[in-house]
Amino acid sequence: MTGGTYALRPAYGIATVHQLRARGHSKRSLRLAVEMAELIRVKRGWYADPGAPPEIVQAVRVGGRLACISAAAWFGWATPEDRRIHVAVPSNAGRLRDVSDRRCHPPAQDRDDTVLHWDDDQPVVPRGGSIAPLLVVSRESAVRQIVTCQHPDVAGAILDSVLHREPHRRRDLRAWLDELPCARRRRLPRLEAGCESFLESIGRIRLERSGIVGRHQVEIPGVGRVDELIEGWLVVEWDGRAFHDTPDAHEQDRWRDAQLAIRGYRSLRFTYRMVMDDWYAVIGAVRAALAQGRPRPR
Repeated sequence: MTGGTYALRPAYGIATVHQLRARGHSKRSLRLAVEMAELIRVKRGWYADPGAPPEIVQAVRVGGRLACISAAAWFGWATPEDRRIHVAVPSNAGRLRDVSDRRCHPPAQDRDDTVLHWDDDQPVVPRGGSIAPLLVVSRESAVRQIVTCQHPDVAGAILDSVLHREPHRRRDLRAWLDELPCARRRRLPRLEAGCESFLESIGRIRLERSGIVGRHQVEIPGVGRVDELIEGWLVVEWDGRAFHDTPDAHEQDRWRDAQLAIRGYRSLRFTYRMVMDDWYAVIGAVRAALAQGRPRPR
């Protein structure tokens, strides 16, 4: 007997006891599978393959569905760094479990690793149907939760990513946002499909709030694409850790900076931590560069 015997691929390797019993597994065989580490008992009535996505297993263990920015990351949208898991639960839910211990029921205010979204928009799954809707909220629900839960800058950066990575959902996104209260929509920044990362989007949004507007992913001959070009000569590169935190990447970045200087551009680089925690330094550097004007060729 192997773990593959149990996994239900459409439901991300997670199944209810009723589904497993319908496939011929007895109470005893399920207990043995857990003892042999072929199955994980997530909580009463729910089992998972050992290879099931941990974030979905955690959401089910808590007692709800993957939600908000956790669902956004699952969809492949760009999101901020956040070690917490966001879980949607019914408003009448009680005795919600810890993300890692199904026997522990901490109160909501003591959950440093979980953000609960009280949401009564629960899907109805027909008998015999896939349980996938019970595991992750819909894209529409995720957008609503993101706009409600996150700072408008963060929400705008995530929605930029929806436009960039799923351009076919542009009309859907507009319709979902139109369903939100006017006050929440007005707080959102302008959206831009051209940004390729969360960091680039959040930087763009904060610069635009200060009246500084650039062009994104601009191709410069001999250099390649740059993240943002302001006033035709100031290049801003938003250096996320995922693509710039290796010796080779460091070397390539400095080569690009040198090539930009040769061509009469000035370049500034900012890290995730600078943008999120030290914005005053970012905006100060950009303003100072603009005040000094375009470098003169020698």
